[in-house]
Amino acid sequence: LGALGVLYNHSIAFAQRLYAKLKIAWLRLLFPFVCAGILVVTLPQVLGGGHALVMDVSRGNFTLVFLLLLFVVKFLFSMASFGSGAPGGIFLPLLVLGSLIGASYHEGISLLCGAPENLLPNFIILGMAGYFSAIVRAPVTGIVLISEMTGSFEHLLTLTLVSLAAYLIPDLVKCKPIYDQLLQRLLQAHARKKIAEGEALLLETVVAHGSSAEHQKISEVAWPEGCLVVSLLRNGKEIVPSGNTRLLAEDALVVMCREENAGALEQILETGCREVHPDRE
Repeated sequence: LGALGVLYNHSIAFAQRLYAKLKIAWLRLLFPFVCAGILVVTLPQVLGGGHALVMDVSRGNFTLVFLLLLFVVKFLFSMASFGSGAPGGIFLPLLVLGSLIGASYHEGISLLCGAPENLLPNFIILGMAGYFSAIVRAPVTGIVLISEMTGSFEHLLTLTLVSLAAYLIPDLVKCKPIYDQLLQRLLQAHARKKIAEGEALLLETVVAHGSSAEHQKISEVAWPEGCLVVSLLRNGKEIVPSGNTRLLAEDALVVMCREENAGALEQILETGCREVHPDRE
C-alpha cells in the first residue's frame, strides 16, 4: 500500500505536467471524455463514484485477474481525469483503489494458502485506510474515517498497524503528501500567471546566519502588503511554506510581490534576511 501510494502521487504529478504541455483547454478535457466513452462500453465498472464497485468487490464476485484489471484501468483513468483539470476530486477514487488493492491481496493470499472468504471485507477496509494514509499522509484521519464508514471499532488495531506501515514507506522515500504537492503546484501556477501578466515580480534571497529572520515564523516577518512566499528550499529539498513555517539559516526563499512593492520587499530581504546582526551571531 505504501509503495502504491508513492506511485499514485508521482503519477498525479506526471499527468499534470503532461497535460500542462497542451495549451488549448478543451483538448485537455477531450482525452478523458473519449476515455470515458470507451469505458462505458468496455468496462463500465470503473466509471462513476465507485460505491457500487466497492459493494460488488465485497461480495467476492471477481477473480484476482479481473480485480487487477479493474485496479489498473481505474488508476489510469483517475490520472487521465484529474490531471486534465476537469472538475472532480481524488478522495473517493483513491478509496475505491484502496479497496481493490485489499481485495486483490486477499484473493492472492487465498490462492497461496486458502484465506477464509469471510475475511474479504476486512482486507477491503484495510486497503482503503492504508492507501488513504499512504497518499494523504494522515493516518489518524484515515483510521477515524474508515471506522466511521464501517460503524465499528473492531478493526481499530489492524487499521492502525496497516495505516502506520503504509505511512512509513512514502515518508522514507521523501514522497510529498498529495495535497501539499497540489498546493505547491497551485501556488507556482498562480505566481507564473501573475508574472506573465506583468502584475508581479519574483525576488530571491537566502536567510543568513545571525539575521533577524532566522528562527522567525514566516508570518512574523514584516512583509510589505501583497507579498507571498511561494517557495522555500531547505537542504536541497523544496517545501511548501506556510505562515507557521520557521525560517532557518541557509533557507532559500522565493517571494512574489506587486511591482510597486518591489523596493520595499528588497529592503526587507536585505535588512531582515541578509544582514547579520552581531548580537545574533
